[in-house]
Amino acid sequence: MEIINKQAIEANLPDMSTLMAIIKQCYIDYSDKKYVVPAVGHMPLPNGELHIKYGISDVQKYAAIKIASGSYTNHEIGLPNSYGCIMVINANTGFPEYMLQDEGILTDHRTAAAGALMAQTMIGDNSARTFGIVGCGIQGYFQSVYTCHALGINQVLAYDIKPENIQSLTEQLAKHDIELVLCKSIKALCESCDVITTVTPSTSGYIIYDWLKPNAHINAFGCDTEGKQELTENVLQNASLILADSLAQCSHHGELQYLYNDRSQQHIKRKSTEFGSFLKDQARFSTSGLTIADFTGIAPQDIAIANAVIKQ
Repeated sequence: MEIINKQAIEANLPDMSTLMAIIKQCYIDYSDKKYVVPAVGHMPLPNGELHIKYGISDVQKYAAIKIASGSYTNHEIGLPNSYGCIMVINANTGFPEYMLQDEGILTDHRTAAAGALMAQTMIGDNSARTFGIVGCGIQGYFQSVYTCHALGINQVLAYDIKPENIQSLTEQLAKHDIELVLCKSIKALCESCDVITTVTPSTSGYIIYDWLKPNAHINAFGCDTEGKQELTENVLQNASLILADSLAQCSHHGELQYLYNDRSQQHIKRKSTEFGSFLKDQARFSTSGLTIADFTGIAPQDIAIANAVIKQ
């Protein structure tokens, strides 16, 4: 088994536009049942969590098993808050051929590519392209770079409870000629933005429907485990369209976990569909009004980006 380190992986990464196209196809293939994806493994850690995602596809040479873990307090001891690796297995022989010691970088890129894809798809052709990010950590950086690239903009409105995160993100984005504009509150950010990306570990909703612009789009990433939540229920109730990377996952541990299976909220299920179904036939869906993309992260993304890195 060949071990490939982070530096070699970064050198083989597709460019942003190519990776967005790869992720788009993997969503379509997933909704077309071309992947076998077992349930996500999840284990809480004292200050964080560990996830295991794995699967196989009939459109890829390699299956993959990804372990992603971390702690929200790692920065206090000089370590990254997250880490990860992917074992890549030959689908024909069942033999592991590669260990991608990516240190979580592949998850960062595939997640940001997914956010940029949905932002571009939902409002990419509109003149209104004001983008805001709630949460200015590692994923806040990647989401900002990818979404600005996808929308053709160079400004990000941002909010974070930690001033040091704002300062760090400001410096990082400046290297890409992207300006960060600090918002004093989440309410102010929501009132100004056409696209809002949330990447926080919150356990209670903080986005309020009344704060949002009429045709806003929200990329909700932080709620990827039971008990997490970034959107208040009235946001979901008033959305015109709710998109999910996986309805099975999102209805269990995404934003949809709170209303999707509630029999008194059947309208939530009626206006929800998977990314892949939407991306395959967008003409079937109306995108006027508030739209939401609920991201929990699916194994096909990991399989697709692992295959792309190996093929480069």
